[in-house]
Formats: sequence, C-alpha cells, structure tokens
Amino acid sequence: MKKLKVELVEDWRECLRWSSMRLSAILAAIYLTLPHIVPLLADHWPDIAPWVMHFFPSAPASIVPVIGVLLMMAARITNIRRGGDQ
Repeated sequence: MKKLKVELVEDWRECLRWSSMRLSAILAAIYLTLPHIVPLLADHWPDIAPWVMHFFPSAPASIVPVIGVLLMMAARITNIRRGGDQ
C-alpha cells in the first residue's frame, strides 16, 4: 500500500489573490456573522428578518458550513499524491 503525500501547491502564498479563496472567505464570514446580526435586523425590520433567516442556519448550526468552507479552502491549496506518483 502506497503512502499519500500531502504538500502545498507552488503558489500557495498567493492564494488570497485567487477569486475562489476570496469568495470562500466571504461565505465563511457571512455564515458566522449572519445569525448574530439577524436579531439586530429584527429590531429595525421585523418583517424581513424571518424571511432572511429562512435561508441560513441558526447560530449553533452555522459552524457546520463554515467547517466545510475551511476544508474546501485547505483542499484548494494542497496537492495529494501517492508515494510513487509524480
């Protein structure tokens, strides 16, 4: 059985310039902050806040999508090869 080798891609230092990484970071920030901002929105726009929260998870459940986004970001900057593969 060959071992897997995990290494960073060559241009990992420039990952913040990649649009996919920027979009992922923005999505993670939205998923983390929105459940905490909605009570503030509910004070100002009581009719809109329930409609907005229908599309996003509650505060404790919002960590699951964030973990998924962070795993995707980590996968984006790594290469995985088998021991003998080039």
